[in-house]
Amino acid sequence: MPENQSHIGVAPSSIAARPSETAVTSLPWVDPSTRSRRRANYASLILQFALKDFKVRYTHSVLGYTWSVINPVIFFGLYYIVATNFLKVEIPSYPAFLLLSVVLWNFFFEGSSRGVGSLLARADVLSKMVMPREVVVYSALLSAGLTFVINLVVLMVLLWGTGTELTIAALWFPLLVLDLVALTLGISLLLSPIYVRFHDIGYLWNIALQVGFWMTPILYSELNVPEDWRWIVWWNPVARILVDSRRSLVYGTFPGLRGFVITTVYSIVILIVGVLVFKRLQAKVADYL
Repeated sequence: MPENQSHIGVAPSSIAARPSETAVTSLPWVDPSTRSRRRANYASLILQFALKDFKVRYTHSVLGYTWSVINPVIFFGLYYIVATNFLKVEIPSYPAFLLLSVVLWNFFFEGSSRGVGSLLARADVLSKMVMPREVVVYSALLSAGLTFVINLVVLMVLLWGTGTELTIAALWFPLLVLDLVALTLGISLLLSPIYVRFHDIGYLWNIALQVGFWMTPILYSELNVPEDWRWIVWWNPVARILVDSRRSLVYGTFPGLRGFVITTVYSIVILIVGVLVFKRLQAKVADYL
């Protein structure tokens, strides 16, 4: 199971935050070139925050960044032993099947948990700097994305080592990753401002992730789910992304177009809802930081 320690839960600061820069940059009399420079500055700030978070995670560790590779490999090995020896799972190309599932789930787990807690984690910065508050949410997701990229490299090495050949169907995989990013970002934007006011959200989301791990076909195939319960898989957007990713990357078959469209619609709708909720609630964030 993913690491039990939640990334959510940072002691709030009592300093009130300054007004968001979003309102300033949207004013009609602000020069377009000025707005362009600000956007570039915010993009640079997102990258700086993400790199700092990524480096801090491995500060004072002997193995350093190697842990970003060791962590998923350890979980992969543990799940593989349990699934093949105790659960007697028999799935073709199971090592690639399992590692791909673990890598995608770990990104969703880390990205959403860090994203939900990002506003409180950056309370000191938001109290002193004038900037759009969503910057810290984006940076949390990008930080998780850096680990995700490293894990994908490990996955590609495993695919090569097990003789798995990539076909033209693998071109669907980047589109499915975009769906996963949109879904993770949407959830982060939706819950992060609510978590600032109600810390129970952090505990509830952590429980949801733990339950979601077992309700998502990571160790097992969706075909192992009884017919009466299979609706849980198809209503779970993360499960849909995992299933289609395995089809395209591991087994070289094209995901169904209708299913892919449904998955994309799920992800976009959740992202839009997250953006709207964040915009509506971000003005009140300062009262609880």
